Order: sequence, then structure tokens, then C-alpha cells
Amino acid sequence: MKEKNKIILVGDIHGEFGSFRNKIKNNISDAYIIQVGDFGLGFHKPNFYKDKFTWLNEVLVNNNCHLYVIRGNHDDPSYFAETNSPESNITLLKDYSELELLNKKILLVGGAVSVDRRFRHEGKSWWSDEVFNIKLEDQFPYKDSQYDLVVTHTRPGVCGAFKGFDNIKYWCNQDPDLMSDLIEESEQLDYLYEKTKPKWHIYGHFHQSLTIIHENTTFRCLDIDECWELPI
Repeated sequence: MKEKNKIILVGDIHGEFGSFRNKIKNNISDAYIIQVGDFGLGFHKPNFYKDKFTWLNEVLVNNNCHLYVIRGNHDDPSYFAETNSPESNITLLKDYSELELLNKKILLVGGAVSVDRRFRHEGKSWWSDEVFNIKLEDQFPYKDSQYDLVVTHTRPGVCGAFKGFDNIKYWCNQDPDLMSDLIEESEQLDYLYEKTKPKWHIYGHFHQSLTIIHENTTFRCLDIDECWELPI
């Protein structure tokens, strides 16, 4: 088997497994693929996903790819409580997973606040434990690790926080706790950034393609279904 020679990051897919599978089949080979959350797990019964995993895994094996997935706000957190591999070439990562791929050290943390949570049904299309959870320095040894890449679902305040959401005032008017929760989340992501200071920080969630450079970190937001290759 050929060696994998690239790292491809993919934006939110929201359960569009067919188009995601075709994208891999036709365009990606010999790669580690990291999907940045909102994979779309939890909206159907488990057997639905079991079949999708098997179907997707066939293409990953044929194209010599391995898929890593972190949780988004539109994913049932129970699928990510522990790192697990439902198929040989698919790994669902718990928060604060570390990978070393192609000599790149990577930290991966899922979770985010859903701005439309008041319009969703708990346990079916929204999960109360969806949020990003910060680990403080005494719980996680940030200072002992130097990361080339940090992957999260949402982004820190230093590169815009939640300002990319359309109609943010509308959502906050519908949900009186939303603004304070978003501010707290952006501050937690700022803490993560200050403790890691990676070369690259990749995220999704905002459904746009955007690059921002802050200090020595390049922040890259991936649009829905966008694929982007990490410079090696």
C-alpha cells in the first residue's frame, strides 16, 4: 500500500454523505482526511449510520485514505464520548485528541453553541452538551506540547468570534441567554489559542471560506463541504 502523503481538511457536511463520498472517490487519494465537525451524526437511528459508515469506508480503503471526525454542534456528542473506529478507516475523535500525521502534531477539539437551538428538539436535533468545553492548564498540559495544527469546530475571539453568523441579533432576540453563551465560548477559545499558538488553526461552523492571520497563526475557516490541503 502506498504511503499517505497529504492532510486534507473538510468543512461541515451536515449529513450529506453521498456528496462527501463522491468527493473522496473522485478527488482525494493517499490522504489523511480531517472533518471539522457537523458531520451529521444523531439525526437518524444508529443503523442508518452503521450502513453509511460501511459504504463510506469502502471508498476510503480503495483510495488509501483515513478519515478523522470531530464533533460539531450538529452532532450527537455520545458518538464522540470516547475515540472509536466504527470502520477500519474511520475514526470519531473525543475532545482533546492528539494526532501526529506526516510529522505534524495536531490537537483536535469539538463542540460549539447552536445559534438556532431554541428552534430545535433536544435529543433529536439539538444536544444540551453540544458546547465547546475548555480544559484548564492543570487539566491538560498545553505547555508541554507544541502543535503545528489545532482543529476546532468554532473559532476564538481573536479572529472574529461569532460575528460571521447571519442575523445574530435575530437569534439573540429569540434566545436571551445566547449572547452570553457565545461570549463565554469565544473567551474559552481565546484561552486555547493563547496556550497553544499553533501555526495553523482550522475550523468550520460559519459556512464561509475565510483566512485571517493573527500574530503567527493562520486561521482558516472552511465553507460547507470545502476541502483544503494543509501545506506540508
